[in-house]
Amino acid sequence: MTNRTKAALAAALAAAALAACAHPRPAAEVAMMQAQEWKGAHGGPLDAGTAVATDAASWNSLWRKIGQAPPDLDLAKFVGVAVYLGRRPTGGWKASLAAAERGDDLVVRWRVVKPGGFVTQALTEPWAVSAFPRPKGRVILEAAPE
Repeated sequence: MTNRTKAALAAALAAAALAACAHPRPAAEVAMMQAQEWKGAHGGPLDAGTAVATDAASWNSLWRKIGQAPPDLDLAKFVGVAVYLGRRPTGGWKASLAAAERGDDLVVRWRVVKPGGFVTQALTEPWAVSAFPRPKGRVILEAAPE
């Protein structure tokens, strides 16, 4: 191997090492990154349902159903999606949300996660709220089978 080849190889390795140490891409560059998530086992509405918040009024309404003050969220950049599981006979129930782009639309797929193992023997009202980057199009909710 010539000195020139060794130097080129060393430069390529150094560049790769620097790239590996670089900061991850900012959220604006990531196609679908969840901004924030809030969850709880108590305080959700007694009836199951979903809600989408695209403005301050709907964001506040979504949180009133949970009985909490709404956290700050830049609704010009994000939308909020809530899943309320309704009254459940035990602890351990959860809602899981995941999003993906479909053209200009944001498709939020949610599912009910059943408890596993030992659980609290108490009535619960699980809920989950997630914030996703605001799409150019619509927000579409899809329930996954239990």
